[in-house]
Amino acid sequence: MSDIEAKIRAKARELWQAEGEPEGRADQHWLEAEAIVRAEAEAKPKAARKPRAAVAKKEPAKKEPAEAKAPAVKKPAAKKESAKKPSLKVVSG
Repeated sequence: MSDIEAKIRAKARELWQAEGEPEGRADQHWLEAEAIVRAEAEAKPKAARKPRAAVAKKEPAKKEPAEAKAPAVKKPAAKKESAKKPSLKVVSG
């Protein structure tokens, strides 16, 4: 039994009981229940009926902004002492 058929059956039973459980009206209760269940299914927002694949994909969680921190103080870069290389200039004389 499909899910929709089970809902129709439950609704038809509910209608039958609400009328005092009369004999010989099963077809009318079924048709009325079918109309009600299908109308309810049509009225659901489309976002609620997403395919399973779309439901499985989750959007990445939005990161909360970090608390404001004092700006970090940059230390001056240490100066490297470079070894002096002899100049290769050609001096003509």
